[in-house]
Order: sequence, then C-alpha cells, then structure tokens
Amino acid sequence: MPLAITLIVAAFASAFFISTYSNRGDNYWVIASSVTPGHVMTASDLVAVHMNLGESSSNYMSTSDQAIGLVATRTMVVGEVISVSDLAASVDAMATSAVPISLRSADLASGISTGDPVDIYWVLDSRNGEPVVDPILIMGGVTLISLDDSKNSLGGDISITVAIEETQVLRVLSATTQGRLVVVRSYV
Repeated sequence: MPLAITLIVAAFASAFFISTYSNRGDNYWVIASSVTPGHVMTASDLVAVHMNLGESSSNYMSTSDQAIGLVATRTMVVGEVISVSDLAASVDAMATSAVPISLRSADLASGISTGDPVDIYWVLDSRNGEPVVDPILIMGGVTLISLDDSKNSLGGDISITVAIEETQVLRVLSATTQGRLVVVRSYV
C-alpha cells in the first residue's frame, strides 16, 4: 500500500513538472489582419498568442512590448509573428501614400488581389517608325491596396491603388503622363 501511494504521488508530481516545463514561453503579438508599410497599428490588427520561441524570443515582440500606435515597416499577413524590426515608432520611418492609378484591363496581370506585392513598369508604345524603347521598371515590390474592376468592360479601364513611399510618388505620377503603365505580380 505505501508503495502504491508513493507511485501515485510520483506520477502526479512528474505530470506537474512535465507540464510546467513544456509550457514555458510567453505571449507574443501576431497579425490579425493584413497590413501594409506605413500602417499605424491598432488593437484590431493584433492578437496575443502564447508560444515558446526559445532562443529566438528576443527577436519578436511580446505582449509586454507596446505595439499599438507603432508604424509597420513592411507588408505583414495574417498569422505572422511580429518581429522587433517590423514596427517603428515614427511615421517618418516609413511614410507611404495611397496612389490611384488607372490602367487598361490588359495591362494588369490576372489573379492579382489586394495585399499582393506588384511591380509597375512604364511602357512607351512605338509610333510612326520611332525607335522601340525598352520597358522601364518604375517601382518594384509595392503593395496593392485596392483593386476596382467593377467598371471593367471589354477593353475598359481598371483602377488600382498602391502604397508607395512618399518620396517616390512623383516618379510614378510622371510616368502616367506619357505611354502606359503595366502592373505585374512580383514574387519577392
């Protein structure tokens, strides 16, 4: 009888120690809704998840770190654990602008959806024997914020909005004055 009681107590003690040891970890911030660079984090963008990241835990933001009000420095998707380098304290660190662009329906790659990284090329069509000009990459890896093809009829226009670093807005807009823009999905 004393041996049975000792074994039962040892079983409960070992189960307690195993569960305590295996449940080590902390609560970390995880993305609840996709964000683009320049987005100011709100409570609805974040969810706390308990996980054990081991030695790499110092590279990620725990719930003890203030994440609300910080600015995203890159595109993040749902379920991503937030790294300490993914957020900055100032909007100046990554000031982006939402730039609307009108395209021909044939100039937008099919299958592109909101949140995808895209590349924007400037294409100048050759006319009356003019020399052919190679397409030029205007912006690479920008985030597609919205896509409005509701007015899309056969050969019609499509409106998109992309998040572009504030200093590059004039470059994109000046490319729209002549020629046309072609938007392709980038696999970054």
